[in-house]
Amino acid sequence: MAAARGSSASENPLAAEHIDALPPDLHRVVVNRARACGNKAAAAHYFSVSIEAEGFRFVSLHFEDFACANRAAVCIADRCLHEVYLESHGRHRLVFTTHARDLKLTNDGAAGIEVTDGTSIRVFRWNGWRFVSVRTIKNGW
Repeated sequence: MAAARGSSASENPLAAEHIDALPPDLHRVVVNRARACGNKAAAAHYFSVSIEAEGFRFVSLHFEDFACANRAAVCIADRCLHEVYLESHGRHRLVFTTHARDLKLTNDGAAGIEVTDGTSIRVFRWNGWRFVSVRTIKNGW
């Protein structure tokens, strides 16, 4: 048990291996973004999150979890860049992008996105080609 605690405490929360594990086309996107940041690409464990829904696979990138010396390259005030990609035949196509406090991929029978911006949550659903807005829940939800 002590060894497990020691290894987790010594893990670097912002590490290049979280970027290196990305598929090649997403790796290139992130390395290019790191150049604008002015540092080597590194990210936290949950920088990249994926789900499968309705036979589609989506990958989200959360730039609030990205090492960036020049935060203005990925964030506007307290809202950071979030990108969602659709995987198809081993390639990824950008299908959604926003600056927000948080973005959550959902699968409640249909692929969805919940975007939190501080005053509301915007909900989007996949229509087979792109994510479309279905509702906004105001603060106090």
